[in-house]
Amino acid sequence: MMRAQSVQPPLYIDTSWLDVGHVDETISFVKASSPRGWIVLAADPTLAKQMLQDQSIAGQGSTVMFAGKTWYDNNNNPTPADITIDQVLADTDVMTSSAQAAAAIDGQLTILKQETGLTDAEIVHVPVLFESTQGYLEAYTPGTVNGLYYADDTFAPPDPHGPVIGGVDIFKDQFDKAMAPLGIKVAWVEDWDLYHALTGEVTCGRP
Repeated sequence: MMRAQSVQPPLYIDTSWLDVGHVDETISFVKASSPRGWIVLAADPTLAKQMLQDQSIAGQGSTVMFAGKTWYDNNNNPTPADITIDQVLADTDVMTSSAQAAAAIDGQLTILKQETGLTDAEIVHVPVLFESTQGYLEAYTPGTVNGLYYADDTFAPPDPHGPVIGGVDIFKDQFDKAMAPLGIKVAWVEDWDLYHALTGEVTCGRP
C-alpha cells in the first residue's frame, strides 16, 4: 500500500527488539524551523545514564525519580515507583537494557542518515532509559520522544518524572533547552497512570 502511493519508497528500521514495536518509541519526526522543516527526536539511553551519573557524582544520588508514581503488576496490584538516582544506576536490568537500546537506536539513526542524508545536527537527543520485559525492551522512564502536536510550534511529550534538583526536573530541562533553538515550545503531559505504567505513552491517546 505504501509503495502504491508513488510518493517515495518506504524506509524500514528495526523495531523487533521493542515490546510494543512502534517506531515512535525511539524516534519522532518533529516540525522545526530548520532547512528541512523537521528534525528527528531520538531517545538516548546513554545520555540519560550520563546525566544520572553526573548528578550522583555531584552528591545527588539520593534524589528520587518517579516521586509519588505507582507501578502495577499483571493483577493490578500497586507498587510505589519512587526510586533514587543511585538505585537506578545500580539496577542491572535497566542499565543492560538501556545499553542494548542505545546500540539498536544508533542502528536506526544510521539507516535514516544513509537513506535521507540526515545529519547529526538534525538529530535532537533526549534522555530515555529502557528496561526488559519478556525478552523485549520498553521505556523505563516515560518516553519523551513519543508525543503529539498541540500546534505547529508546540510539541506535547509525556512528563518524564525525572529527578528534581534545585527545583528543576533535569530531564524536562534538557528537553526544553534542546527544543527551544528550533522554535519548538514544549507542553508537558501527565500520562503515567493512563499510559506509561501500562506500556504506552502520549500517542496512545491520539483520537
